[in-house]
Amino acid sequence: DRTVTATFTLNTYMLSVNRSGTGSGTVNSSPAGINCGTDCSETYNHGTLVTLTATAATGSIFTGWSGGGCSGTGTCQVTMDMARSVTATFTLRTYPLTVSKAGTGSGTVSSSPAGIYCGSSCSADFDYNTMVTLTASSAAGSTFAGWSGSGCSGTGTCRVAMVEARSVTATFILNTYILTVSK
Repeated sequence: DRTVTATFTLNTYMLSVNRSGTGSGTVNSSPAGINCGTDCSETYNHGTLVTLTATAATGSIFTGWSGGGCSGTGTCQVTMDMARSVTATFTLRTYPLTVSKAGTGSGTVSSSPAGIYCGSSCSADFDYNTMVTLTASSAAGSTFAGWSGSGCSGTGTCRVAMVEARSVTATFILNTYILTVSK
């Protein structure tokens, strides 16, 4: 007499997560195994339903899935019946910086990095955490009197950290002159 045992094991498949875009964030899986930040791939048994959840970092937004049959911005569910690769795209948030001009005089305001030249363009969007430097230039017959708003003051340059929508006012005044008449 002989006894034979046949052993069967489930196939396993690799799930790989990639992150792309200008922003940052993490992707976690249920069941556990992927914590992409640090661990972006895991092997799962055939037929396992894996749910991926993307979480954007501060200053970023999650803009969608691609690959593995996933799309949109909700969770991504993948049935592991073959090796799969999924990409999560994160984009830096942008915030508007608006410059207003006040006072009796005139002048222009420009930004570095470029985007604002207030004369013609007094508002621009900048990526999260960008440090924007505003420079005021008075027109002939005017003087730049100073900044107000978003923590700016004085008559030097104005530096604004773009962590939210910001608004700055540049005040220009007309020069006054004394006319002396002598006899």
